[in-house]
Amino acid sequence: MTMEPDRWHEPTVTLPTRKEPPSPRPVAGCPECARLGQLRKAAAMERDSSTIADCNILLRTHRTGH
Repeated sequence: MTMEPDRWHEPTVTLPTRKEPPSPRPVAGCPECARLGQLRKAAAMERDSSTIADCNILLRTHRTGH
């Protein structure tokens, strides 16, 4: 005699969609923010996602100095 294993039917788990935070905006009148904004724009044209991410991080942390 063979025994059938127990089976549990659970609903499918749906995970929330991960949303990227919006890109930080350069602060008007700040030369460092303007430089990072231009660098990010040039990197976007080259599809250099690493430099874009670096610029976003630097813009976010630089804002704390304003």
